[in-house]
Amino acid sequence: MKKIRFILLAGLLLGTFLVQAQIETMYSMYRLNPVITSPAFAGEVEHQAEITAMNRQQWVGIQGAPRTMAFTGNFKWKPKTGLAILAMSDIAGPLKISTVAGDFAYQVKLNDNWKISGGVRVGASTLSLDYDGIQVVDQTDPVFQGDRSTGIKFNTGWGLRLGNTKGTFVAISQPRVISYDFGNVNGGYKDVTYHYVNAGTTLRMSEFITLMPSFMARIAKDVPVSWDVNVMSRFGNAFEAGLSYRHKDSYGARLGIQASPKIYLGYIYEMPISSLSKVTMQSHEIAIRLSIFKKEAKTETAK
Repeated sequence: MKKIRFILLAGLLLGTFLVQAQIETMYSMYRLNPVITSPAFAGEVEHQAEITAMNRQQWVGIQGAPRTMAFTGNFKWKPKTGLAILAMSDIAGPLKISTVAGDFAYQVKLNDNWKISGGVRVGASTLSLDYDGIQVVDQTDPVFQGDRSTGIKFNTGWGLRLGNTKGTFVAISQPRVISYDFGNVNGGYKDVTYHYVNAGTTLRMSEFITLMPSFMARIAKDVPVSWDVNVMSRFGNAFEAGLSYRHKDSYGARLGIQASPKIYLGYIYEMPISSLSKVTMQSHEIAIRLSIFKKEAKTETAK
């Protein structure tokens, strides 16, 4: 059964690959770690620096299902500037994408409550296609002959963020501007790059309870819009719980624990509602964030 599932998944991935690639990173804790999709959040941290590691295992039980691993560092550099670093690996069946990038953001204060931030990203990435382990009906099909790789390619990105001191923000970004290209062996492959729209707010309900709703949309040419909503509740300063919904894809439940003043642990369980629910019932995402250096008295958080 696992072999059959893998063949089906590989067929879906390769069909997408040969027509129009939809290979952007899919993750749910974007409010905990927003620099993955937007360089404008560089420097938007509670402490002077935050280091976050994330691992997402999607569609558990299906061989070749997507896996994402990411490591980010987010740093306040000067009063109006921020820096961030990103290292990420995405694997989905025969596809593997590796990315390393650095971000710079500059913040402009509009008034006592609002400011706007602009960020740029510079980095390198590589996309490879490995056919080992893929079972196809026609072994002589030239499409499946020989692995492919783009090699290491320069890339860049940008982001804008408008936010206030109470935790409300709206942001738009394009973390990857340059499309992937296999050169003279490109064949029918056509890559698309995505724009991300992200918004959220913080609502103080009582001395003990704070609500943090947020929204994310992923937009690309000739590709259906993907969007999801999250509602997190913070209880005191040590525990968070919430629910999420990704349109026509999944429901999720999230937990967060402030294990110590500098260590935060996050976890999301997602249950698919698409046709994949017939072969898998779960996706898991975990993250750990380490806050270092001195915490400032007045902060604006995007968590």
